[in-house]
Amino acid sequence: MLSVQVIKEETNAIFNDLVKFSQDLLRIPSYTFQEGKAIKRVIEEMEKLDYDHVYVDETGNALGIIGNGPKTVVFDSHVDTVREGDLASWTVDPFGGECKDENIYGLGASDMKCGGTVTVYAAALMKKLGLCDGKRIVISFSTMEEDLDGIALEHVLSDNGFKADYVIIPEPTDLRLCCGHGGRALYKISMPGVSSHGSSPEYGVNAVYEIQEIVKRVSLWSNRLLQEKKKNGSIALTKIESESASLNAIPYGCNIYLDRRTNAQQSEKELSNEMDELIAGTNATWETVEMKANTWNGEPVVMRSFRPAFELEKTDHLVQACHDAYKYVTGEDVMEFRFKGTTNGVSSAGLLKIPTVIFGAGLEAMCHTANEYCPLENMRKACEFYVALAARL
Repeated sequence: MLSVQVIKEETNAIFNDLVKFSQDLLRIPSYTFQEGKAIKRVIEEMEKLDYDHVYVDETGNALGIIGNGPKTVVFDSHVDTVREGDLASWTVDPFGGECKDENIYGLGASDMKCGGTVTVYAAALMKKLGLCDGKRIVISFSTMEEDLDGIALEHVLSDNGFKADYVIIPEPTDLRLCCGHGGRALYKISMPGVSSHGSSPEYGVNAVYEIQEIVKRVSLWSNRLLQEKKKNGSIALTKIESESASLNAIPYGCNIYLDRRTNAQQSEKELSNEMDELIAGTNATWETVEMKANTWNGEPVVMRSFRPAFELEKTDHLVQACHDAYKYVTGEDVMEFRFKGTTNGVSSAGLLKIPTVIFGAGLEAMCHTANEYCPLENMRKACEFYVALAARL
């Protein structure tokens, strides 16, 4: 077994280069669907670190592969970020990559560029220390997660000629272990009406009025789920829109959008039955929303907005390996917690049923906030953890 001292010494030896790479990446804006320059910078670093195979796949994700063994371990980080928001709220340059007070600052520092840069260097250490024998280590810097969670990783895992045995996602967990999280679905309910002139509403059927009964049902449903402490998820009406010939015409159509948060025990069939019951006795129809976009390199993608929850059993080998690795390098037990939002795990674990955990250096509370930062010491510890984990998979 590789000694803890060696892992720590090797991590210390590369840490300054890891930080410089992280600063470089933070200085490159990479909003969703505009990740091209950041992807190319990741490719450059992987090539410099002598990965066995480095390339950009069809949907614009950066992939670096070390080893060619029968067991495949994938580390996936998204390189895209949200917008920086109100610049007046920032006291540091969101694209400065500044290091101060033992933290590294910048848009995406915690969510999740620094989590990803750690894996790039951890994989290089795995190769140097001989931990890739019998394995294929895949480092993925994927795209589009902020808008289309999971779709890029779904392509990574399905279109690149390997079958993943394990997936580790370095989303910001503050060095805690997450073995599952909720899922989500986005539904559109459409209510038809009949158009007429605004001066003669009696000749029309106002679709906005017609849909009010469903809106009431959604409100009651939401309250019930909240009273149950979200054990069966939650429901929220997030958007309403009407269709009319003009501002002086009765709407002939009205649509509402529902954000349904789910747990791992709820099947798509069960959720479909809920929607049928919701619109029962009305003229409305419902559908699962499909999101369409083009990747930064021009590839069209479609995401069906049913993103399943997942829960990995504590007895799973990946979970046990994570506990063992963390204990080995820190001398402490890793804390488990439940991630509040969703991650690319909706694809790897939820859809494709690949054992997946979430463990990263960043801070969950920093996501989508001004003055975002990632603790440098967390980056060091995460690197040590990933190296120790590779030895156990």
